[in-house]
Amino acid sequence: MKQLFVCAAVSALVLSAVAAPPPYYIAGDFNGWNAAGNLMTETGPGSGIWRLDLTGVSPGRHEFKITGGDWSWNYPGPNSWFCAPASGSLSITFDLNTYADGWLSASQRIGLSVDPGSWTAAGDFQGWNNAAGNMVPVGGGIHRYQTVLSPGEHKWKAVVTGTWDSISLDNRSVGTADYVFTVVPGAELTTFWVDALAGTVKLEMQPIPEPSALALALCGVAALVLRRRR
Repeated sequence: MKQLFVCAAVSALVLSAVAAPPPYYIAGDFNGWNAAGNLMTETGPGSGIWRLDLTGVSPGRHEFKITGGDWSWNYPGPNSWFCAPASGSLSITFDLNTYADGWLSASQRIGLSVDPGSWTAAGDFQGWNNAAGNMVPVGGGIHRYQTVLSPGEHKWKAVVTGTWDSISLDNRSVGTADYVFTVVPGAELTTFWVDALAGTVKLEMQPIPEPSALALALCGVAALVLRRRR
């Protein structure tokens, strides 16, 4: 069967505040919310990507913002977040480049070197249940969930399972906007993606596979699982 991929029709885009010029700092609960607490450095001349390597952070959940050295500008609006590993070491990046790769947000991406591990695609289609744990890891910090939705408008966001720490079309924060999209008739099979490291999400819609094609695909998945177990 010919595969037809249809991008979501996004009915509401949340625009990020325009970044102030560098330098950039990280202020968070781990440095007393000092607006000039930890200086970020550009990964290379003109790269547009700023990075901070943190060490000695207590393991567990923390909140932070990116600032210009004071509180006249800070990003994102609601606090961003990370879950520090047992080592207490991680990296935070602020990517000012603009991308047309289908992942959102398209710019001012907040990246992390650590993945909390369990993600849920929470939305109106599943009762906004943040504890479902329905996204499957596919490698490289990317997680995926696929389901059939009824035509019409829907909302979703990717959340760390059991919490409302989330990633949506407006970045990584504790209060991301709902990702509003429209399912069109004939493209009800919806795939939700989150890149926990890049801090981005995307979705794809396509026709529901014919029964024979679906059975063949399931057989292929089963064979792959058996091969990996050997």
